[in-house]
Amino acid sequence: MSNVIDVIEQWGGDAQWRHASDEAREAALIQAGFEPGLRAAVLGQDASALESMIGATHNICCLVNHPEEEEEEEEEREDDEHEDEEESEDDDEDEE
Repeated sequence: MSNVIDVIEQWGGDAQWRHASDEAREAALIQAGFEPGLRAAVLGQDASALESMIGATHNICCLVNHPEEEEEEEEEREDDEHEDEEESEDDDEDEE
């Protein structure tokens, strides 16, 4: 498995492989000792076949971030304090 990942990583990090011919890629896979099915999956960019051959699974992550009530109450207190300060400043200006 790591051999497959190493080759894919190498190809991803080397710009020459981006424009390499299928024959050059296949020759590299043969030289690395890949079996015909694995070579076909890599060359055909068949992600599901590759996943099953190397035993990988889809990673799914679901996350719901629910703020705690304390945080909301803190923000409300800060907003109230800020409004009180503004009202106090307005009152001081009216007295002058």
